[in-house]
Amino acid sequence: MTENIASYKHGLPSNARLSIAHLHTQLNEGNYLGLALAQHSSSEVLLPQHLQFETVDKSHFSDYCTQHSLHAAPNEKCVIVGQAINIDLLTHIICQYFCQAQHLVIQQHYLHSEFAQQAIELTLYHNTVAANNVLLVHKPDASQQHSAAATGDSSELQVKQHSLLKASVLLTLAKDYCVDAFQVSSVSLSRPGLLVMDMDSTIIDMECIDEIAILAGAGDKVRELTERAMLGELDFNQSLNARVACLQGIHVTELEKLKNRLPITPGFAHTIAILQKHGWITCIASGGFTYFANYIKDSFELTQATSNILGIEQGCLTGKVEGDIVNGEMKKQILIDTLNYYSIDPQQSIGIGDGANDLLMMSAAALGVAYKAKPTVQAGADANIVYCGFEGLLYCLQP
Repeated sequence: MTENIASYKHGLPSNARLSIAHLHTQLNEGNYLGLALAQHSSSEVLLPQHLQFETVDKSHFSDYCTQHSLHAAPNEKCVIVGQAINIDLLTHIICQYFCQAQHLVIQQHYLHSEFAQQAIELTLYHNTVAANNVLLVHKPDASQQHSAAATGDSSELQVKQHSLLKASVLLTLAKDYCVDAFQVSSVSLSRPGLLVMDMDSTIIDMECIDEIAILAGAGDKVRELTERAMLGELDFNQSLNARVACLQGIHVTELEKLKNRLPITPGFAHTIAILQKHGWITCIASGGFTYFANYIKDSFELTQATSNILGIEQGCLTGKVEGDIVNGEMKKQILIDTLNYYSIDPQQSIGIGDGANDLLMMSAAALGVAYKAKPTVQAGADANIVYCGFEGLLYCLQP
């Protein structure tokens, strides 16, 4: 029989409060933990020892929601992902970040068994006053976004977002507690959608151009230019041309060796498989190179890959880029054109990347995800993956 967690209060031995197993005991087989926060005065400093949870059997959850008037209450969902999530950690997070909620329900995330790390979903219920305290962000609503997809302009469109789960707050939470924290968006996993991905330092854990430059003896110079370009300090086109010029003379056999040892980001393969199972279109839009992007596309059966073409003559790199450069503007246009080509609902689009040249693409998507990104990119993202693998983007999705 599931132990009632109301006993988790001040005075319980620390080893019990810290027990990870106890949390899983409470949430096994789809059960919930409920926490009423409205009973605490708004002027009261809420401490972890004040919180008293109630175990709710899944068969009685509807009755529990009726008892606490939760069925019609505005709510938002947050997913905490980490290696050692326990009651003690959650109580500290709740007291520091979510104490303004009226009620809170904890459960295992629906994908908790798919990946190695724990994934705990928190549903925050608000009273009317809290629900009306909203933040305006530059994202289109359903009707406006269809129009935006055709014009490519979503900068003036807005939608409401509850203030407790602002991306900046969740990023601070993540860094404070060494966990990932995601707001569940309006994008649904079970409906077909579009994922557009950067490649270098997102799909693969390296910058290909930096590795090629090492072979040419220009590693330090190119690495510095790459870093400044990803920070947005340099014009991307000029930076790319300058970096590629350093690669002149490298034989393509060296590219082949590098291709065969690409370090794929943890969680990428399984995430793509899950999305493809639900009918998602998966695309690469990369400022990297076709030699590697096409290989990844074929290896994981992605829908398409668009990236830069390295000039090759007599088996060696010419030091030039052939054709149009895939920069931030083109990445954004790739997302918009792909939505239109496959007639995908723009509300079902995700853009993920790590550099400044990904921001336009991320902003054009319904959900922009920063993957272990630079601070400027983190600040412009809807969600930030800080510690976990590529699967972090799945925790932003509704079932």
